[in-house]
Amino acid sequence: MGTTPKIVQVLPGKHELLFSKEGFKSGTFPLEITANDVSGGSVSYELGTSAFDSLELRDGTVLSGDVQSMTNTEVMIRVGGTIQSIDRNKVKRIVLIQRDVLPQ
Repeated sequence: MGTTPKIVQVLPGKHELLFSKEGFKSGTFPLEITANDVSGGSVSYELGTSAFDSLELRDGTVLSGDVQSMTNTEVMIRVGGTIQSIDRNKVKRIVLIQRDVLPQ
């Protein structure tokens, strides 16, 4: 419904609030409002970790994507659907996110 903080009216019933931000794992928050609940209240939700791996280059550039492979001479990262080869000497830091193994 918009950028946080956001004030919204929620009718009585069971709801599931969805929080999302580009580049982060989205999350949901179950919310139940009864007819007897007093008006007002707030919900706070902290998004999970980044949804992408990131490469911090020595020049300060940060690339977010999916690291495909690494050797001692290069890092292959998919950014926006395109695989880029980065010279390993230009990489300052690599942050990999934990992924669930998908059945094959």
